[in-house]
Amino acid sequence: MSIFYRTKDAGCLDRLVASLDRTPPGIENGAIIGFFAALFDSSPQMRRTLLDAVHSNRAAATYFIALSKAGLADEARRFASAHGLEGAISGNPTLLKDVRPVSVPLDNDLLIGAYMATGDLSYVDHILENLRDSRDGMAADAIRMGLLMGKFGGPAPGRPNIMTIAACRKYGCPRNQPSEDMMREMTIASAVWAVGSLAKNDVAIKQELDRFVRADLRLSAIYETEQNAFARYLTLVTLWSANKDSSLDEALMDYERLGAADALLKPDRLPQSPDDKK
Repeated sequence: MSIFYRTKDAGCLDRLVASLDRTPPGIENGAIIGFFAALFDSSPQMRRTLLDAVHSNRAAATYFIALSKAGLADEARRFASAHGLEGAISGNPTLLKDVRPVSVPLDNDLLIGAYMATGDLSYVDHILENLRDSRDGMAADAIRMGLLMGKFGGPAPGRPNIMTIAACRKYGCPRNQPSEDMMREMTIASAVWAVGSLAKNDVAIKQELDRFVRADLRLSAIYETEQNAFARYLTLVTLWSANKDSSLDEALMDYERLGAADALLKPDRLPQSPDDKK
């Protein structure tokens, strides 16, 4: 799916459609919804081909949501009537073209799916706008969380899973219900993770991410500081893995608890590696 916009591979599309039946009922896959919404909007011919060959109730439900997100209201109603989905019609969904992620991580997925279908980088920009518009501290913390998730999918090997807990304490999770600030922090972090991961294999996204960050001096400075701190963190994790030094652990814990990135970048405030002591 991630390279469909470049290949237009019918086999890839067939496999994606076949995968819909393996999606658990009641679970909405944002990337797939965004993919089909953008595809239906940008290619009437492909839309007609897919809608005329619906092979399952699960696919029909997915297509209906995608048609609604694409703003194809009349076609969505006709499709719902033809496939017994009248009960699924409710309210006025936010159209894909109007989605601007703020505090709903699923919105990132919708736009990523839309990019995969079309190669339209404006969808990537809409994801990153949430990062640009956030406060300095929130942006820095989200970049840190996103970099860690992108590298390990969670905490670094052997390290405690405390960064999300630290974010929850910092941004608010009363009675274990994430506050609006916490949901925004997680939405931005997931954006950094997703866009950064895609950039590793997609030159267009990498170039757009670099351009977007460089265009904002404030964001560029925050991003550079956090990237440098993360590189230092990875070095210290490697040292700590070989030698469970308490001072190393203290430095790592401060970073994992969303402490100031600058502290990790000052050699005089960190334990020296064996090579540094020579």
